[in-house]
Amino acid sequence: MGWAIYYHIDCGKAAILRCVGDGSPLTLPESIAGCPVTSLGPDCFGSGGAETEDRLISTEPSRLPPVSRSGGTLCRISLPDSITSIRDRAFARCGQLRRLTLPRSLCDLGVRVFDQCGSLEHIELPEGITALPDYAFSQCRRLERVTLPSGMVSLGSHAFYNCVALQALEIPDSVTFVGGGLFMNCKTLSRLTLPLGVNLSVLLSDLSNDLDLSVRCPDGVARFFLPGFSYEYEDINAPRMWRTITYGSGQLYRECFSSRDIDFDLYESYFDLALKQDDLKDTVRIAWYRLRWPYGLGKEKEIYLSHVTAHCDELLRFLMEQEDEEGLEAMFSLLSLSPEQLDRLSALASRWGKVRFVSRILQARISLGGGADKEFDL
Repeated sequence: MGWAIYYHIDCGKAAILRCVGDGSPLTLPESIAGCPVTSLGPDCFGSGGAETEDRLISTEPSRLPPVSRSGGTLCRISLPDSITSIRDRAFARCGQLRRLTLPRSLCDLGVRVFDQCGSLEHIELPEGITALPDYAFSQCRRLERVTLPSGMVSLGSHAFYNCVALQALEIPDSVTFVGGGLFMNCKTLSRLTLPLGVNLSVLLSDLSNDLDLSVRCPDGVARFFLPGFSYEYEDINAPRMWRTITYGSGQLYRECFSSRDIDFDLYESYFDLALKQDDLKDTVRIAWYRLRWPYGLGKEKEIYLSHVTAHCDELLRFLMEQEDEEGLEAMFSLLSLSPEQLDRLSALASRWGKVRFVSRILQARISLGGGADKEFDL
């Protein structure tokens, strides 16, 4: 079982134009006829008749077999270190490809290069890649993690369209351009880290779910929790006229981030609205993030402190869910908790079976005097 590998040599460099096979693992050659393999052509991988073994076929680009529209059968591939370019749709529709290691020599990707790679779970782009093309990972519905290189400059339009499993992304400081619809339908993206100056308003317009947002500023990091929101359209009894009803404060919070700056005062002003429209777990998290990462925080600090202190049980639940022991230390540093509150927290941590949390809370309780006789079954 094997693959028919169609290639073309020009100016002493070999380009693999198309690979047709039955889905068995494929290893591409480092060189053909003494010429290094430097590129993969458009629509490179397809299904087709089974070969008894891998064979090389020299051909002109105009005489390639037709592109398979039924979905590529490629499940595993080894790429040579000489590859510098992977052209448009090269891996498109390779729905069985789960993992892929890209060579360090790679410096150019074509549009829709991994479009509809429905089984791809994670990928690391090499340092030579400076531009992520349009629709690069479109419809990669199992893609959970992507590592972008430190020298990335631009992120193309709809590059992660319909990546419904993508959970987190860190955008490097070098990025200066972000295309529209980058995160459209990325329904599980809950953590985003990026530098100030990237067009935040464009990015956030696609994300209506709960979002942990970290913005690297010139002299510090500002971190925010943006609660999710939903909306519906209501007919107002006029032809083709509708009214949008929004639930939750999350949409207004997102409007505090412009293309180049953050309006901290506007962000803080929405907290009263959040208290009326959002769940307690969300308002505690909004306040806690501003207290723990207070970049740009002003007069709202006391209001946040009061809210989090009054609902320290809810904060502890969040910290335990995240296994955030550093956050627990920050809680003791920032909040003035009474002995009664610490007793409640230790009982809560005990019910959750969090031994290290119980131990640290009891230490804090003892430091206030008393509480040393507390015992818990864990």
